[in-house]
Amino acid sequence: MKHFIFILLLTFYNLVYSQSSENKLVNRKGFVFGFALGASYVNLSRPGFANHQEISGSMPNFKFGMMLNNKTALNLYLPGSLYKYKISGRERDRGFEGITITMQYWLKDRWWLMGGGGVCMDAPAFYDIKDSTERKFYFGATIIAGTGYELWRKGKFALDIQSRVQYGYTNEFYGMKKGLALNILVGFNWY
Repeated sequence: MKHFIFILLLTFYNLVYSQSSENKLVNRKGFVFGFALGASYVNLSRPGFANHQEISGSMPNFKFGMMLNNKTALNLYLPGSLYKYKISGRERDRGFEGITITMQYWLKDRWWLMGGGGVCMDAPAFYDIKDSTERKFYFGATIIAGTGYELWRKGKFALDIQSRVQYGYTNEFYGMKKGLALNILVGFNWY
């Protein structure tokens, strides 16, 4: 949580104190592709069970989209936060994930905001499926918001640091599972 607050303060500082971006415009156009890796704080709850909280990895975090103009992109964004669960006495990885439509807007030359919504998924981690009993997918709705700051750019590539919040729910056999994920990520982007 401290890291999440630090990123928000850093981006606010950049908004207030950075130089004008008019003399260093970046020509963002065409298709957008990006992926990010990082850490996630996940909090999951459902009726009749204790809340599950943990800090874990965050992936796949892919985005595919199109620049609508130099400051606005429309993206298909696939956020993901991993968590551990037990099935038949074995510990396995699952993902609190989504398939979302997001708008990404650059407020400043390097600082952007993102928001959107779509389908929430609770799914097995693709690398940890051992048999067919572990292939259960659950769906619901999700909303997502984030911010990022481009640390380095060269040509059409940008390396950024991102923070993201995802809230959603899935309908499962035991009832509705609600989830909240806070993420700190390093992003690799082409536009």
